[in-house]
Amino acid sequence: MSLLTEVSSNWMSYQPALIALSLLCLSVLIQSFLTAPLAFLKQEQVPGMPLKGDHTLLSFRVLRTHMNSVESLSPFGFTLVVAILFEAHVSAVNWLAMIHLAFRLLYWGVYYSGIGKVAGGLRTLGFVGGMLSNMALLIVALFSLT
Repeated sequence: MSLLTEVSSNWMSYQPALIALSLLCLSVLIQSFLTAPLAFLKQEQVPGMPLKGDHTLLSFRVLRTHMNSVESLSPFGFTLVVAILFEAHVSAVNWLAMIHLAFRLLYWGVYYSGIGKVAGGLRTLGFVGGMLSNMALLIVALFSLT
């Protein structure tokens, strides 16, 4: 078996995790696209300036959700790549990536809708769940080094 075939088959074992990463990238791009009609057209927010208002404004929530998604994507993406490169336990990586995706989509949906409490509610659960699943993924990756 050639090296290229071996590498390709190893990456394919992580297909669900790579799909999760792709869907998260897509969600960030969609959120970026939605900032114009949902945050800037009403002129409640000014591009490049500090946010105005609070969680009661959709424009505020849209921009905060997008920025939070951008901030969390890089740590997840790099952690996932490290886990795959070090050939971490395939099932654990795939499950943790899908769990992370689920929590991030929950966070996005709850924040956009404005339901629940600002802190300590369902949105916080989505945020913390995403962070903890990413930490667990990193631990799985680190254990694959030993």
